[in-house]
This record gives sequence, structure tokens and C-alpha cells, in this order.
Amino acid sequence: MHIETRLTLLIATECVARLRRHPLLKTQLRLRTIKFTHIYYDTPRLDLQSKKIVVQLRKEGVRCRLSTSIGCTESVGLHRCRKWETLLERCVPDFTRLERVVPIGVFAAPGFRRRLRPLFAAEFVRKTIPLEFGGNRIDYCFDRGELRAGDRFEAICEIGLELHSGSSAGLFEFALELQKTIPLKLEHKSRAERGYALFSDKAPVGATPAGASVLHKKMSLGAACKEIALGCLRQMQANADGLAAGEADSEYLHQLRVALRRMRSSFDVFSDFFGKAVFSGFSSELGWLAGELGPARNWDVFILETFPRVLVALPAETGLPALRQTAESKRQASLSRAVAAVTSQRYQVLLLQLGAALNDDSWPASGAAHPVSISAFAKWILDKRYRNFRSRGKNLKALPRNKLHALRIAGKKLRYAAEFFVSIYPARKVRPYLDAMSALQDALGAINDAATTGQLLQEFSGADAEASCLIRGWIACRDQQSSAELGPLWKRFKSAPPFWE
Repeated sequence: MHIETRLTLLIATECVARLRRHPLLKTQLRLRTIKFTHIYYDTPRLDLQSKKIVVQLRKEGVRCRLSTSIGCTESVGLHRCRKWETLLERCVPDFTRLERVVPIGVFAAPGFRRRLRPLFAAEFVRKTIPLEFGGNRIDYCFDRGELRAGDRFEAICEIGLELHSGSSAGLFEFALELQKTIPLKLEHKSRAERGYALFSDKAPVGATPAGASVLHKKMSLGAACKEIALGCLRQMQANADGLAAGEADSEYLHQLRVALRRMRSSFDVFSDFFGKAVFSGFSSELGWLAGELGPARNWDVFILETFPRVLVALPAETGLPALRQTAESKRQASLSRAVAAVTSQRYQVLLLQLGAALNDDSWPASGAAHPVSISAFAKWILDKRYRNFRSRGKNLKALPRNKLHALRIAGKKLRYAAEFFVSIYPARKVRPYLDAMSALQDALGAINDAATTGQLLQEFSGADAEASCLIRGWIACRDQQSSAELGPLWKRFKSAPPFWE
């Protein structure tokens, strides 16, 4: 058994010639070029996939191996797996060998072994160069070929960086050096995952919501920071894929922005302990990405949420369809801008930089003389944000719109911080507080949406003026309704005891 640590980068075929000439790949060593065929096996019910086990028959030149991977984890495109391999005398899968070398009882049942079938295969030529980079020993592999399942296939043209010794952060640093002159795309799905998707030929499962970070009280603050940031990054990557693929569901964009806000908020939370300088390298780029995505989300809310309600309320108004058509063209333009951002090399560099940091054992570094427990830090940060939110909410009924906006932002910071640390507190205490917080945030969000709609309407002119006035009147009415809800919701929130006390 050995641990395989591998980073995969996709490259366009037109860039391959430039890649061969890259200074980092110059070596006096003889290049190894081998033709590979990897055949992936599972049962018709995909029992191995459900258990996160990958079984392959690997034909490598004249040699054949039976390979099994289990316990695979993914971190910003970095895949780690426990792998068992056994050499075969003939290129015929002998699954009885799995029982002897793999500590998974599922292979012991003869009936199970008989149900294993080849599902998909990867055929490719691999060029391998062993390298030393930054004190790390790395195998650089360039694969070109095809992944096929039945009559469905996709091309393989990718770089694999496999770590032999050193730090996994070194793989990202090597990729960043390549990225300076050659456009690359970080691939966070393993080849097995892509093969199963090709075999199943299923429609996308939809946007990925935020998941709870699993923290425990003995975890260091650095480990907690990484765990939370990784969760945000996984959500970000999954939804960016859907947006880049042109999926029609606007929820991809929405959840991508949620992930981005959560990551920025997590860095803001931990900067109170580690210092802002630790995260400053990411702040401007995360801010850039937020700025590129924001207009598209604003137009989505206007077209998909606000406008349909106006049409229901005012079905006889003839000017509204023309205004909607104009708004849709603006929405499509802002959506193209968002897609361009997540398919840009600037975004890929950001992912690689985040990957390097999150896989660096020395990041985030702290100059603090004494370690602080996660419970003590959570209580301190939540108390601080709670006091700020309560202070900004004083005289709520008299607050002008700009103060309500500041209150909403303070509330988001409190809510995200609370959600980051909920796993170290009893659920029965957490739920009432978050429910009250969520309801209040929804009302504040509705008021903010009304203000944003007013700003969007300033972009219309001429023939749209009358229809714009109608929408302004409608949102003003909705704004008053949301404002009237704030008082009772604020009272409910104040009566919910903070779960961290």
C-alpha cells in the first residue's frame, strides 16, 4: 500500500507545443513514454462507487496490474488516495487477489466479485519526467488520449503532478510557475469521477449549497481556518463549473457568490487572530471576483424574482414586456462577464494560490505567544460581532436606508461566523438562534433588493420610463412591507439566547 498524492491540470491542445519547451521541463534524463490502458470495474449497481472504491486493470506497456484505491480525498484539485497494486501474470483481472491485499471485506464474497464488470476505460500515452522543485521530488506526467464509456467519450489532454517526497504545496507552486506562460485549468474531479459521469450520462445534479464545516474542540485555530476555507472553496469550484458550462439554473451563480462571501468572511474572522497580512494576498483577488459576479446576480434577482411579481400585480401594463426585454439583454451581458471571470486564467491562478496556502503546513502562521482554544476564540469573535450587530440595530425604526444596509452587512458577518462554529455547540441551542437570525436577514435582504432594483432602473431610459415608474412604485410598496416586518423580527432575534454563552 502507498499514498498517492496527485494534482491534475488541463491544457488546451494548441498549447502543448509551448509546454514541451518550458524551461522547467528541461532535463538530461531520458523521457519515459508509455502507452496506458486503464479499465475501470464496478457492479451494475455501482456498489464500488457508492463506497468510494476504485478498481482498475492497468495495462502499462507489456505489464498489467490490478489497482485499488480507497479513502480518496480532494483538496482544491489535490487528490490523495490509499492505493494497493498487485502485478498480474496475464492481463485478466483476478479479483481474488483483492481479498488478499486490500483490507476491505467487500471483496471476500465470491458473489460480489462475479458481479464486477468493465464500465469505462482510459487509453492514453504518458510522457513522464522526474523532477526536483523547491526541495520536492515530483513526477511530471503528460497524458494524451481518450476516456470512453460505450459510445460516449471525451479527450484527455492533461498534466499530472505526482508527489514522491516533500510538501504537497510544492505541486501548486510548480503549477503556478507553468501557469505564468501557459494557460492551465485546475481539474478537481478525478479521472474515475469523470469516467463515472461519462458512463452514467446523467444531467447535472444542480447547484451546490454551503455545507457545515466539521470542527472539534481540540482542533487548532489554523486547522479550523483551513477546514472552513476548504469547504467554501469546494462550494465555489463546484458552482463555478456549472456556471462555466452554461447551465441555465441561476442558482449556480447565487451559490458561487455565497461561497465567495463565506470565504472572504472566514478570512476576516481569522484575521483577528492571525493578522490581516496573512490573508492580504487573497483579498484583492477575491474582491475582484466578487465584483465580476455581482451585476449578474443583481439582474437575476430583478428578472427572475422581482419582475414576475410585478407582472402578476400589473398584468395589463403594456410597457412592462418591452422593459423586460431590455433588462434581459443587460442580464445576458452581465452573465457573460461572470462566465468570463470564472473561465479566466486570473481565476485559475487564484485557485492555485489558495491551494498552495491550504496545503502548506506553515499557513496560516501566527505570532501569538500562546495557543488559543477554538472554543475561546469562537466565543470571543461571536461576542464581538453580536455586540456590533446589536449596537447598529438600536432605534431600528428610525434608521435610514444606508444604516439599514450597514446593519445587514454586520448581520451577515455575525451569521457566517456563527455558522462556521456551530459544530462545536449543541444543535438544540444553535437552531433557534440561527432561525431568528435568518428571518431577520431575509427582511433586511428584501429591503436591500428593493434599493438595488432602484439602482438598476436608472439604467433604463426613454420608452422604458413609464414602466420604470410603475416598478418603482411597486418596490416602494414592498419596501414598506419589509420595513414593517423588521420590528417583530428584531424583537424575536434579541429574545433568542446566544448559543455560545
